[in-house]
Amino acid sequence: MAVDACLVRMAERGELDIALRTYTWEPHTVSLGRLQKGLSGIDHRKLSADGFGLVRRPTGGRAVWHGRELTYSVTAGARHPLYSDGIEKSLGAVATVLVNALNAIGVPAVMNRAVRSGEGFGRGPCFVSHGRFEVMTQDGRKLVGSAQARTRGAFLEHGSILFDNDQTRLLDYTIGPDGSEDTHEALREKLFKGTGTVREYSPFASPCDLVRPLQEAFMEYWGVRAVSSDYTVIPAGELSEAAREYEL
Repeated sequence: MAVDACLVRMAERGELDIALRTYTWEPHTVSLGRLQKGLSGIDHRKLSADGFGLVRRPTGGRAVWHGRELTYSVTAGARHPLYSDGIEKSLGAVATVLVNALNAIGVPAVMNRAVRSGEGFGRGPCFVSHGRFEVMTQDGRKLVGSAQARTRGAFLEHGSILFDNDQTRLLDYTIGPDGSEDTHEALREKLFKGTGTVREYSPFASPCDLVRPLQEAFMEYWGVRAVSSDYTVIPAGELSEAAREYEL
């Protein structure tokens, strides 16, 4: 999260036009959206005792379990169309890139055209609601959870591309929105039935298998090679400061 936050600051300063970053998580980690209050019902002591992490994202949205997935982030400066063309066009553009990359490895992903709420789970995890332009399976299950953030001079989108559905693990460290066991189990069923995965369609795929197709789809769509983004391009002091800001 600190690296992505620093890339946003670099975009604000005009030091990069657009960057694509992909990564995985070790240990598995829960992330909270930047606007979620406090720890949003997460039992952080139990999470830590079990060897898992907890961070806050610089993007919005709800809680996500980061485990068997490929995470991407796209950062762009104010002069790039991802920023200047507005929210809906930027959501559609990134979703198109994701769909093209997933299709390339045999996953029949599609872009969602309608908003489906969390159906009574307004404070529930990210994967219980389906936003417009999110990437879905053809039978309507959520395959990629994504969220955006905009500053005065930069754009950032995060997303989790699920290879296996371990989103229900989040419920081992939370309570239902109304505190009841019935709600907790209803959420578990919703996460289980409403979430799709890459390995349903490409059983032997690993997250690294998607990295190159994603880079190629990215370059083809925008006609430009993405700026490489890793720790080496970020001043160490700035990275350390951001790490303290997003660690919980």
